[in-house]
Amino acid sequence: MSRATFFRLSIGLFGIIFIVLTFWIGAFFHLRISTKIVIVLAFALATIFAELIIAIDSLEKRLKAAFPSLELSLKEQIAVNETIMLYNRLKKKKTDIATKIALSDFEKIHKLLRQAEKGGDFTFHDIYAAKFIVVSELKAGQSFKVASNLIEPFYWKSGKEVSEHAQMNYKQAKKGVLIERIFILKNEDDFSKMKEVMAEQAENNIEVFYIFKDDLNKILPYASFAISEELSIGIISHREDLLGKITITSNNEIVTELAWQFDILKKQSKKFDNIDT
Repeated sequence: MSRATFFRLSIGLFGIIFIVLTFWIGAFFHLRISTKIVIVLAFALATIFAELIIAIDSLEKRLKAAFPSLELSLKEQIAVNETIMLYNRLKKKKTDIATKIALSDFEKIHKLLRQAEKGGDFTFHDIYAAKFIVVSELKAGQSFKVASNLIEPFYWKSGKEVSEHAQMNYKQAKKGVLIERIFILKNEDDFSKMKEVMAEQAENNIEVFYIFKDDLNKILPYASFAISEELSIGIISHREDLLGKITITSNNEIVTELAWQFDILKKQSKKFDNIDT
């Protein structure tokens, strides 16, 4: 039984009881018939008003079910509507191979959102955007732990997304978010290349560590990974040279496993100090 039906039945039952009580009380107190009619009409008006509220509520739900974008903010509605219009225009250009590729990628979004809704792992396209979102959600006292194979300076210095990612890290670290990053280096040449990057991060309240691959007690399960145990989220990069395809997981077992891997790696690592420069 829907909530609207329940309210209607309740109002109807209460109305019958109210009318019976009105005439019984009227007879007991010898009220005039006109007074009784006024009381009954007042209740009838209240019933009509309640029915209008129920009808409006029901209409609102039907409209939102028919047009889900109505639940979004105005800015989000505009973005969604523009996207739909673009999609419709592009679908008419079926002979354009570039358009077919773009539409194919767009159609994967539904599957991605379905996976996220079910709490399943899904593939995301941008490691910097994913980390930016996670870091921006963290509160003082919460943590973000990263084991990174991004050991070329341009991974940390080139492009708008990279710059925004770095600034969000520094901003959150200053606010009290514990950000720990372990750089996994191949050799001393990598250390020399990355010293400036590591120094900048250390100066901005990030706990920076480094380790050489030859010193690892075992092979890492992934090229890079980042986790926040408080948010139960993990970001996994399977290949160092494939930043546009990462796995997002909210599986608690995987996040816990990655946290354990990070702690082992941290014990083997050396903390970066500016005297290293």
